[in-house]
Amino acid sequence: MITLPSTALALTGEEVNDIAREVTVLIRGKDPSVHGSGVLISRSDKTYYVLTAYHVVNEPDEYRIITPDKQAYQLDLNKVKRLPNVDLAVIEFTSDNEYKLAKFANSDLAKEGGSVFVSGWPAPGLVGNTSGNSTIRQFTGGQISGLLEQPYNGYKLVYTNVTRRGMSGGPVFDVGGRVVGIHGLGETEDLKALGLERMSPEAANIIGLIKPGFNYAIPINTFLTLAPQANLFLSLQVESSPATPPATPYVASNQVDERDKIDDLNSVLNTVNNTLDTIQRVRNIFPF
Repeated sequence: MITLPSTALALTGEEVNDIAREVTVLIRGKDPSVHGSGVLISRSDKTYYVLTAYHVVNEPDEYRIITPDKQAYQLDLNKVKRLPNVDLAVIEFTSDNEYKLAKFANSDLAKEGGSVFVSGWPAPGLVGNTSGNSTIRQFTGGQISGLLEQPYNGYKLVYTNVTRRGMSGGPVFDVGGRVVGIHGLGETEDLKALGLERMSPEAANIIGLIKPGFNYAIPINTFLTLAPQANLFLSLQVESSPATPPATPYVASNQVDERDKIDDLNSVLNTVNNTLDTIQRVRNIFPF
């Protein structure tokens, strides 16, 4: 089901960041090099659905989804739903906790020169003075610099935002705090991460489109169009009206919000194991 509010509020960059903080998740494999981002988009009872780039979860691994409250949840690879012919996937997890969900906007309204924001969790050690076991969520501002006439793997939106490895799968927001795309290609991505080393030379030419300072996203309308083909019928919030540009440009704070920082990533990831151990102990006492 899709709801269609008639108006869109103009927000400051700080307000969009507050929204991004509550809907951006971290996706991590047991292999530390498997690291990406995603966005909470829907809920059915206790099941939450996350939209991400397919290449974030396309390798066999023991993935965890880390939510904004720094709780880790097991990902069942058997329930990953890949969208046809594009680098998008929907993954899910079960929780009793209450999490906010992102709103979508009509990505056809995203035009050259429009402001956009990217949110994601870079791989540890890539931001400032973070160590190999900590990470800080990044929220960067930029402008749409172009639209590819011939999208590859769904990628069409081109923008100037700075991104880092690990932010793939993260949401791209408009100035109304609504998701208009899923980030997935950037100057820090490599052939292996995208699976392009197994593709034909013609397909690998997409790398030639990646220039310093530019990044690529799959428009959210692509997801909305293809979701039914993947048997995805989710309750989504979609706004069709444009958002008014903010009066002043967004300037990132030089202070790190503690809500955007994970000091000990392994400790957070291990919370899943602790939960599973508890369940096993209960089963040993009360066999089912």
